[in-house]
Amino acid sequence: MVNVQHNALTGNDLHEPKGLAGTSHSGRVYVSNGSASGAWTARQDLITVHIHDISTATDIYVPIINAGTVVKLQTVTSGTIVGSDLDITAYNSSSASMGELTVQSGSAAGVVDVLSPTSNNTVTAGSYIRINSNGGPSSHVDVMLIIAVDRTS
Repeated sequence: MVNVQHNALTGNDLHEPKGLAGTSHSGRVYVSNGSASGAWTARQDLITVHIHDISTATDIYVPIINAGTVVKLQTVTSGTIVGSDLDITAYNSSSASMGELTVQSGSAAGVVDVLSPTSNNTVTAGSYIRINSNGGPSSHVDVMLIIAVDRTS
């Protein structure tokens, strides 16, 4: 077997990621696309929240382990929404709203709704996000919520 220094490899002998000498990608991970390429992306925490019985107004406090930026909240319904719309508002630990997501009355099981916050969406490690649901619907169904946080620590 030939003894070749790793830094002497070129072309197809290189493994991913290629051409990164001297570059810094702190806090990011390389995700291969399977075609000899890929992209650096933020590490992401995905937090699952179960909202039980949407006919009852509630506040759910969700712990945040790592500092970061909330980039998406996504819901899916487990049954048909009857009565009024379900309004879900996300707040940071300073009680500043990140925005509101509305699940419309009449939405069937499996309907997905998305909120992509652009303000008040920075969170610190050891803090929380408060999720408020208005209890508007009369249907006693559950909603699952996923919170995506791009980590900065």
